[in-house]
Amino acid sequence: MKKLAAQALAFQYQLQIENAQAVLNANNAALDMIDKALKDIIETNQKLQMINDMIANAVKETEKETS
Repeated sequence: MKKLAAQALAFQYQLQIENAQAVLNANNAALDMIDKALKDIIETNQKLQMINDMIANAVKETEKETS
């Protein structure tokens, strides 16, 4: 009887652990999405800065050619 009770408690604790892991994984999934979005924003910002520099250089070259 004690063995059966111990198995029941072990099963109950295992379910609690699995539920806690599911909650943590769900929260981590949201954080992973935020992390990816921030990474995409940073990469896009870097690309826009590069394009801005290219345009600024093109304008300077055009101004030199016309003067």
